Amino acid sequence: MSQQFAFVHGMSHGAWCWAAVQARLERAGHATLAVDLPGHGRRAHERRRASVAGYARAVADALALAGFDRAIVVGHSMGGLVIPRVAELAPARVAHLVFLAAVVLPHGGSLLDTQIPAPARPLLRGLAVSGGGAVQYPAAVEHARWMSGLPPGDARVVEALTRLTPQPFRPCAERVDMRRFYAMAVPRTYIRCLRDAAVLPAQALAYAARLGVRPVDLDSDHGPMLSAPDALARILEQV
Repeated sequence: MSQQFAFVHGMSHGAWCWAAVQARLERAGHATLAVDLPGHGRRAHERRRASVAGYARAVADALALAGFDRAIVVGHSMGGLVIPRVAELAPARVAHLVFLAAVVLPHGGSLLDTQIPAPARPLLRGLAVSGGGAVQYPAAVEHARWMSGLPPGDARVVEALTRLTPQPFRPCAERVDMRRFYAMAVPRTYIRCLRDAAVLPAQALAYAARLGVRPVDLDSDHGPMLSAPDALARILEQV
C-alpha cells in the first residue's frame, strides 16, 4: 500500500540529507516530502525564525501544501523535538511519528539539558555567542558524531560536510511544554542506531521508554539516511 512519508532533519542538516531514502521509497510507490527547517538548508538565511514552534509550523505548513493527510512523520536527532509539536498542530494530517536516533524531551526539558552532558553545555553556549547565535562543530567532530559509519573521504561525507549549516542555538536551549503531546494517542516508533556516537544506544533506549515503546534497532551510525538508506527505508515501510 502506498504511504506518505514526511522527513524532518536534525541539527545543522537540511532536506537534502533524505534524498537517498526518498528515492528508494518513491521507487516503491510511496509519496515523500522532506522539509528545510528555518535556518537550515535552502532556508539558512531564516536563522532568526528558528525555534521549536517555528520548526513545527514549517513542517505542518509543508504537509498542508503537499496535501498529506495520513503522513508518517520521521524526525531525526533534533527533529525529535519538532515532530511532537507537528502532531499537536496538524493531528488530522499525522498518522504516525517515527523518532530516528532522536532526542525525546520530558515535559519542560530542552535539548541542551536533556541530551548534552553538563560539562559541555558552557562550551556550546560559548560557541553560540562567538557564532552570532549559532553553533557549528568542526568538520572532524561532525564526521565523528554524525557520520562515523562512513570513511572520511567517502563522497557522501564530503558532500554532507559542505552542506551542513550553523545550528541556531535558540531551539537547543528552549524548554518545551510536552504535556499535550504526552496526552495524545498518536502512534509512535523509535528507531535506535546501535553504532550511534551522538545519541548513544543507552540514551536511545531511555528515550524510547519515555515514549512508551520498545525501540526498533538498526545497525548503523547516527545518520542512516546517508550510511544505510536501504535498511532505513525497509524499516520505515514496516511502520
